[in-house]
Amino acid sequence: MGMMCAMMTLTQYLEAKKITQAEFAGRIGATQGTVSKLCAGRNPSWRLAARIARATDNEVPVTIWAQLAEDDAA
Repeated sequence: MGMMCAMMTLTQYLEAKKITQAEFAGRIGATQGTVSKLCAGRNPSWRLAARIARATDNEVPVTIWAQLAEDDAA
Protein backbone atom coordinates (compact mmCIF):
# COMPACT_ATOMS: atom_id res chain seq x y z
CA MET A 1 0.00 0.00 0.00
CA GLY A 2 2.25 2.77 1.29
CA MET A 3 2.51 5.80 -0.95
CA MET A 4 -0.33 4.76 -3.26
CA CYS A 5 -2.89 5.29 -0.50
CA ALA A 6 -4.39 8.67 0.19
CA MET A 7 -3.33 10.21 3.45
CA MET A 8 -5.92 10.15 6.17
CA THR A 9 -6.13 11.42 9.68
CA LEU A 10 -6.08 9.05 12.61
CA THR A 11 -9.79 9.64 13.19
CA GLN A 12 -10.57 8.81 9.56
CA TYR A 13 -8.43 5.67 9.76
CA LEU A 14 -10.10 4.40 12.93
CA GLU A 15 -13.55 5.03 11.48
CA ALA A 16 -12.70 3.41 8.14
CA LYS A 17 -11.22 0.32 9.80
CA LYS A 18 -13.86 0.20 12.55
CA ILE A 19 -11.17 0.16 15.25
CA THR A 20 -11.83 1.58 18.69
CA GLN A 21 -9.47 4.08 20.26
CA ALA A 22 -8.75 1.59 23.02
CA GLU A 23 -7.89 -1.19 20.56
CA PHE A 24 -5.62 1.09 18.56
CA ALA A 25 -3.97 2.36 21.73
CA GLY A 26 -3.00 -1.22 22.55
CA ARG A 27 -1.45 -1.61 19.10
CA ILE A 28 0.78 1.43 19.52
CA GLY A 29 1.58 1.09 23.22
CA ALA A 30 -0.38 4.15 24.32
CA THR A 31 -3.45 4.82 26.41
CA GLN A 32 -6.95 5.34 25.05
CA GLY A 33 -6.75 8.86 26.45
CA THR A 34 -3.68 9.58 24.34
CA VAL A 35 -5.42 8.31 21.21
CA SER A 36 -8.44 10.46 22.07
CA LYS A 37 -6.21 13.54 22.34
CA LEU A 38 -4.56 12.71 19.01
CA CYS A 39 -7.97 12.40 17.37
CA ALA A 40 -8.91 15.77 18.86
CA GLY A 41 -5.91 17.44 17.25
CA ARG A 42 -2.94 17.04 19.57
CA ASN A 43 0.30 16.26 17.78
CA PRO A 44 2.21 13.15 18.89
CA SER A 45 5.93 12.93 19.52
CA TRP A 46 7.86 11.89 16.44
CA ARG A 47 8.44 8.47 18.01
CA LEU A 48 4.70 7.96 18.55
CA ALA A 49 3.93 9.29 15.06
CA ALA A 50 6.30 6.65 13.67
CA ARG A 51 4.52 3.90 15.67
CA ILE A 52 1.18 5.13 14.32
CA ALA A 53 2.54 5.06 10.77
CA ARG A 54 3.78 1.49 11.23
CA ALA A 55 0.52 0.33 12.85
CA THR A 56 -1.53 1.80 9.99
CA ASP A 57 0.71 0.54 7.16
CA ASN A 58 1.53 4.21 6.54
CA GLU A 59 -2.09 5.14 5.86
CA VAL A 60 -1.61 7.70 8.65
CA PRO A 61 1.96 8.74 7.79
CA VAL A 62 4.29 10.76 10.00
CA THR A 63 3.94 13.68 7.58
CA ILE A 64 0.19 14.03 8.23
CA TRP A 65 0.94 15.51 11.66
CA ALA A 66 3.16 18.24 10.18
CA GLN A 67 0.50 18.98 7.56
CA LEU A 68 -2.20 19.25 10.24
CA ALA A 69 0.02 21.61 12.27
CA GLU A 70 0.53 23.80 9.18
CA ASP A 71 -3.22 23.86 8.52
CA ASP A 72 -3.84 24.97 12.11
CA ALA A 73 -1.25 27.75 11.82
CA ALA A 74 -2.74 29.14 8.59
